[in-house]
Amino acid sequence: MNKQPRTAVILCTCSGIISEKIDWDAVQAQLAEHPDKPVVTTDELACGAENLEKLAAWLKEHQPERVVVAACSPREHERTFRGLLASAGINPYYLQMINVREQVAWVTADPGEATRKAARLIGAALKRVRHHQPLVERHVPVRTDVAVIGAGPAGIQAALTLARAGRRVTLIEKEPFFGGMPVRFEELFPNLECGPCLLEPGMGELLHGPESEHIELLTLTEVTEVKGSFGNWQLSLRQQPRYVNPELCIGCMVCAAVCPERRENPWNCGGELAAVDGPFVGALPNLPHVDAARCLKLNGQECGACLAECPVEGALDFGDTIRDSVVEAGAIIVATGAEELPVAPPAFAGKDNVFSAYSFERLLAMTGPSGGELVKGDGAAPASLAIVQCAGSFDDAVTYCSGTCCQAALKYAHIAAAKQEGLTVTRLVREQVVAGVNAARLFSHDHSQVVRYGGLGDLTVAETDRGRVIVCGSNGAEVPADMIVLCGPTVPGQGTTQTARLLELGVDDAGFIAPIHALSGSFLSPLKGVYLAGTCRGPGDIREAFASGTAAAGVALSELVEGRDLTVDPQVAVVAAEQCAGCKSCIRVCPYKAISWDDATKTADISDILCRGCGTCVAVCPAGAITAQGFSRAMLRAEIEGVLS
Repeated sequence: MNKQPRTAVILCTCSGIISEKIDWDAVQAQLAEHPDKPVVTTDELACGAENLEKLAAWLKEHQPERVVVAACSPREHERTFRGLLASAGINPYYLQMINVREQVAWVTADPGEATRKAARLIGAALKRVRHHQPLVERHVPVRTDVAVIGAGPAGIQAALTLARAGRRVTLIEKEPFFGGMPVRFEELFPNLECGPCLLEPGMGELLHGPESEHIELLTLTEVTEVKGSFGNWQLSLRQQPRYVNPELCIGCMVCAAVCPERRENPWNCGGELAAVDGPFVGALPNLPHVDAARCLKLNGQECGACLAECPVEGALDFGDTIRDSVVEAGAIIVATGAEELPVAPPAFAGKDNVFSAYSFERLLAMTGPSGGELVKGDGAAPASLAIVQCAGSFDDAVTYCSGTCCQAALKYAHIAAAKQEGLTVTRLVREQVVAGVNAARLFSHDHSQVVRYGGLGDLTVAETDRGRVIVCGSNGAEVPADMIVLCGPTVPGQGTTQTARLLELGVDDAGFIAPIHALSGSFLSPLKGVYLAGTCRGPGDIREAFASGTAAAGVALSELVEGRDLTVDPQVAVVAAEQCAGCKSCIRVCPYKAISWDDATKTADISDILCRGCGTCVAVCPAGAITAQGFSRAMLRAEIEGVLS
């Protein structure tokens, strides 16, 4: 028969809180008869600093091989008592802690019953602790650089926060410019502040300020692959050619003026761009971008107009090529944003002078296609403006409220009325969400007419002798509508969908990246070392974007500390390779993406850095090949038998 390890039992009275219900003297008497013959001591407050010193000396004197502590919640003091064991020269994972305060003393009215329950739990712990293994924490060196995917307001804020702390940041943006959607907005809700004025100081700081030496901005770049784990990520990047040398180009845009080829501008409400051009006035970096699909020279035709007129030799570089690179980072911040629902409801599809919210933003902007003039497609001023709120929300495709659509509608009504005196503005509403002090102030100054409608199926567009109107079938109202603006819902951006797939992050019912907890962990993804910022998590306004960018950077800074290795908890799942059947069930169910497939061994492989020890894989493995260290089958079986015996 195997010799049982020597065991010590520490009973804490918690200054009378536990001992007023549990008779520790009676428990000690029972333990004196236990076959393991544990050494036992009772302490008034075992977690106190002076008492811990005394207990360490007591453990050194008796030299036990296992320790059971009957006290409060392990959540509160398990780390404390592991430290106690370490100070006495005992492996910290030879500890078994029992919660007799919350789970016994506080919930058991009868002291006799409480004492019997505590004695059973201690007996079970004595059986369990025999099977504990001497686990050892691993220390892994980590990189403190951070990769930020997406250079909108949230990504910029995250990058600047990190750079101010001295961290190296790679800021990755798929567009030829950065700043996201709001940099293209003339005014921002609710105070109608200038969008570019709010954002461009930070953008300028990122490009030219003291922190710029810590930030590498990569435009026209996408992430193609991600390997590694928290502290040591490798991101494969692909950067499309700009065909412009950023070190030489002075941003004069003479090339755009002489380029004979024209294309539709996807960033400016359908305005025109040259084949070599900047997306809109004020875009940063202030560099043109050559559209390879439309450039005559890049498509084998005789053209060199831009080269002939460019005042700086070498600024245009038609030998530019795709660049593939690998960036190493300790953490990743996803700030890939969202977009407006791109599909117009059937009643409005194909109609003239129907604008999406974003297109209308650009029409109102001084840097937009009409220079900020409120004009229809034929250049004439409208007599009436109809703003349809919830255009696409609350239906089968988008069941939720984005919250920001009502903000936009209220802003448009205010700006349009200010731009054109006598304009009839009507807002068609299903619901109205206008939260906050400043929002309420803007709402109180709204002079537009409001018509309630039941759903998009109620609305039709009709031509009358009084001009075009929107007819509300539910109430018969006819709303004058020379121009129509559809304030649609916010949906996940293409970049968010691609990044979620690339990182194997889960998404919610709407397709946004699902955080580890919507309330308490909204900046944390289930994948350790990957943080979330901005509207990749769900609809939000610019205030939330700034706040979440700062928050995500703050979490990264707190978890990746310069000069401090990553401590890896050994209580993780491990695979017995000889038992693994290769069914990959564990890979499918792991909520933390900690399990991968090893092609060489044809077995599942669990990253101890990513694993949180939840045990989901242990439960699903049909071969019993996975063990949760610290919670093995032998431990759990012994504990259950001890309680029932």
